[in-house]
Amino acid sequence: MRQIRIGIAACALGAGLFLAGGPARAQLLNQLENAVQGGGAGGGLPSVSQASLPNLAGVLEYCVRNNLVGGGGGGGGASSIMSSLLGKAGGSAATATPQYQAGSSGKLETGGNGSYDLNGGGLLADLKQQVCNLVLQHAKSLL
Repeated sequence: MRQIRIGIAACALGAGLFLAGGPARAQLLNQLENAVQGGGAGGGLPSVSQASLPNLAGVLEYCVRNNLVGGGGGGGGASSIMSSLLGKAGGSAATATPQYQAGSSGKLETGGNGSYDLNGGGLLADLKQQVCNLVLQHAKSLL
């Protein structure tokens, strides 16, 4: 089933390559390559293990703001996990870091100066949700 989803995502991204131009085409090509190669944390998803606490918190803020994960006020909600991560990363000062700013704009830092942009043109909403859920699960494991 996962291979079918990857195949569908790869086809959609491939079709997007013909419609996109310039930088958008390059980003779509990178996403297609990741999907085909199964890079990252399985099925074309990026690895979240190298992201800093402020970056993870920023990505969660992006995901909540864009309705990609449940924000929820309870202990398991993304907003409370984000607050806990920020506390662990130094409190409100962490929101001023470049890592948090990158995350809140949709860029997950994957290590080695790499990043995964959730804003990419043609990036399927389902894939964005999967990345956000992956970030949320990893963030929970760090608390």
